[in-house]
Amino acid sequence: MSLLDDVSIVVTPNGYKAGELYAVVPVPTEGAEEVTNGDFATDSDWVKGTGWAISGGTANCDGSQSGNTDLTQIIATSVGKQYKITYTVSNYSAGSIKIRLNSGNVSLSKSSNGTFTEVLSGQGGGFSLRADLDFTGSIDNVSVKEYTAADMDVTRATAATRVDEAGLVNYAEILGSELVNCVNFDCADPAAVWNEGTGWSFSGGKAIYDGTGGTSPIAQSDVIEVGKQYKITIEVLSNEGSGSNTLFLGGTILSTGNLSVGTHTFFGSTNNTSVALTIYGRSGEVFEIGSFSAKEVTRDNVPRIDYTGGGCPHILAEPQRTNLVTYSEDFSQSAWVKSGVTLTSNYSTSPDGTLNATRVTGSSSNSLLQSFVYFSNESQTVIVSFYAKGTGKFRIKNTQGNVVDNYSSNYDATSDWERYSYTITNTSSSSGVQIVGIAGNSTGAAYDLSIWGMQLEIGSYPTSIIPTSGSTVTRNQDQFSRDGISSLINSTEGAFFLEMAALSNDSTNRQLTFSDGTDTNRIVLKYDNQSNVIQSFNRVGGVETAFLAATVSDITQFNKIAVKYKLNDYALWIGGVEVDTDTTSTTFASSVLNELSFGTTSNLFGKVKQLQVYKTALTDTQLAALTS
Repeated sequence: MSLLDDVSIVVTPNGYKAGELYAVVPVPTEGAEEVTNGDFATDSDWVKGTGWAISGGTANCDGSQSGNTDLTQIIATSVGKQYKITYTVSNYSAGSIKIRLNSGNVSLSKSSNGTFTEVLSGQGGGFSLRADLDFTGSIDNVSVKEYTAADMDVTRATAATRVDEAGLVNYAEILGSELVNCVNFDCADPAAVWNEGTGWSFSGGKAIYDGTGGTSPIAQSDVIEVGKQYKITIEVLSNEGSGSNTLFLGGTILSTGNLSVGTHTFFGSTNNTSVALTIYGRSGEVFEIGSFSAKEVTRDNVPRIDYTGGGCPHILAEPQRTNLVTYSEDFSQSAWVKSGVTLTSNYSTSPDGTLNATRVTGSSSNSLLQSFVYFSNESQTVIVSFYAKGTGKFRIKNTQGNVVDNYSSNYDATSDWERYSYTITNTSSSSGVQIVGIAGNSTGAAYDLSIWGMQLEIGSYPTSIIPTSGSTVTRNQDQFSRDGISSLINSTEGAFFLEMAALSNDSTNRQLTFSDGTDTNRIVLKYDNQSNVIQSFNRVGGVETAFLAATVSDITQFNKIAVKYKLNDYALWIGGVEVDTDTTSTTFASSVLNELSFGTTSNLFGKVKQLQVYKTALTDTQLAALTS
């Protein structure tokens, strides 16, 4: 039997959307229709709560209910399986509506017209469309079908950076289509699309401001929507004079400085009623714009496909961290104290591919660029990190309170960007003030550096860059899970395989779990809190019956790991070798395991290149081939 014949789940750094990482196997399939009279052709088959009526081919709620009210149909959803639910809202005027499978699984509320699709796990019989106390609208085309897929739900609810295939640091994001008409000012009549003020004109694919109009705008209305995030890109072809530009995204100011020649990118949203995209020229300024672009951008919950180190990518899952440095790239701000150093902003291209790295030069051990960071919990291990390249030797300063200045050893700068870091453990007797920065080396020789991405975080190892521009920023932890997949996991016997690496050998438990959604029935693969130890264990009916463990040379390097489970036949394989067995262990009853999670309380923070699940306990030959 080929390994591919029996694999039921394959997850790799593959396609994704916000909130979801697509599995390679299985190809998603839909079962038969579970709903009767989902088109409301007749007034039958549905139990109508207060305010609901069926007529004219739709189910209609008039908002007269005093509380939540359900439109219900009993259908045979099964615990441990997923269901794809689709419905259409029309004639909407107030309130919200949500889906309920039995009483345990509830979708997000919807408050607009449109066709909506949700995938929920079955909870037994009972399907409802629940209107809140003032929902007013119509429902049509209701469908519920069993859905088989292993796509991972991704939860983070904040933006996060990664290293892309070009080796650049950027946000994991999804861009929408172009929203601006006549982006390059080369359409037949740009003046018919763009609203231009005095001093503006269009010629040769350019928008030109001649400086005579005072504070005068060029704008395009109805481009954006309130509350959404946008990526705005402006190409400046020339800029003369001493004036400034002001860029507005609706009612939000994105920039008030003089936009230099080059391409500038801004991100933002508006909570103002204005939905125009506007740039103002000022008196005495003459400049030309070659393009003006706006695209909706989604960053929250977007999975991170990371290429750190080059080669094949991996799925990146990190813990929650906060960058306590308030200006991570702009060292010209007063938050950064300069002593014996010279700074040049926007001196070189940074690791994010834009011209925003800062040059800092110094000639003695007292040449300091430092910032004072405040936080309340004093007894912590903290790490400061940043990117640098250049010449000479330098040190990292990382000091808490009024203790003697604490510096790293000397670092030799190189001509390539490298990320440097320095960790210290604060004592509870120290003040809650952290001083971070760079300094000349201990012998006082000169240094000439480009720097970017300064970060101070509580933890023993650095995580991905968290950009800041005036305040601290928190990136939530990455969570990956998939429930309702009992048909893809053989509870009585099977095997699973991962190629993965830990973020650090930091003496914490980090685990991947197959379970029934509780700790009572689960099989776990984890990085243990012992140094470089990989473990696997089960819990059947609340009792642990199998325990496997091995020590590897370095858990931060990628290891190929497989676990086989079967009655009285458990085995752990690493790197082509069977490293531990258990021949006295029990296993689970049929269809018990229905959920896959990168941890519950002990999340699997790490890098995953591939995950495979098999419905049979593979042979030694297969396991050796899989992990070699």
